[in-house]
Amino acid sequence: MGHEIVVKAIIDQFVDRYAKPNIKRRNGLINVWSELPFQNTFWRGDLDELKRILEGAGFEVNILVGNNSGGAEEWKRIPEAQFNLVVSPWLGLSIAQYLETKYKQPYLHIPVLPIGAEQTAEFSGVNIKSTNDFIAAEEKEYYYYLEHFTDFYAEYWWGLPSSYAVVGDSAYNLAINKFLVKQLGLIPSTQIITDNPPEKYRQMISAEYKKLDLDVSAKVVFLEDGYEINDLLQHLDYGHRPPIIFGTTWERDTTKKVGGSIVEVGFPASYEVVLNKKYIGYRGALSLLEKIFTTVISKSA
Repeated sequence: MGHEIVVKAIIDQFVDRYAKPNIKRRNGLINVWSELPFQNTFWRGDLDELKRILEGAGFEVNILVGNNSGGAEEWKRIPEAQFNLVVSPWLGLSIAQYLETKYKQPYLHIPVLPIGAEQTAEFSGVNIKSTNDFIAAEEKEYYYYLEHFTDFYAEYWWGLPSSYAVVGDSAYNLAINKFLVKQLGLIPSTQIITDNPPEKYRQMISAEYKKLDLDVSAKVVFLEDGYEINDLLQHLDYGHRPPIIFGTTWERDTTKKVGGSIVEVGFPASYEVVLNKKYIGYRGALSLLEKIFTTVISKSA
């Protein structure tokens, strides 16, 4: 909530000073509103990948924060964008709605961060231009690595936990759930969202978990308190095998108690040094697969 308040203030006090009376739209230029900077361990790498994918799809991108942002000059171009793209269940949506009122800019809301080929191809297809060549090249590389992974997977699939839970902000939580169900065929337990989404968005977020895949859904709860989160994790039904928990350092001890494996996908992540690692898009999906299987193998070694 504070992030959105600050961004709106920057638009009013800085961006608006440079907005011309008759704003000329730049066809293909978009403003992207997605992950919260500094509050997600992987935000820099994720936003880099998001920009790379959108540029590959033919857009010119104002990513606004991170290494590939143009800084203040990019913020000045916000009013010139053809539209605003919100890639998040709720964060950034009120900013896009504010810009729609202020500068008459339309917006497109995609609630799920793309992870893996299927989700990313659907995401890239928002462009009215042909993106087939870009998608084909990315999928060729993605499936090349997966093909050479299948021999190992065929030998080791029995070692992968069948059930999982994700503890994290709504954007990462939903994205990882979609990937784990569609790509790995894992069974979701109750999922825990920790970023306290406004009440008006919670029904919409919960509805996304009812359609993770064909005939696959998950219950979702909204919790902020660490004690309550860890107490719930200890009492979830994971089936007959230890689970894999996608969370933070705060869930590490509880994961040990239930005999599971933990993959840290949120802040704080105290057992990994992160520079520009990403977990979204084509390349992020491969990194996530590496992390999952490395974690499970290390635990069983």
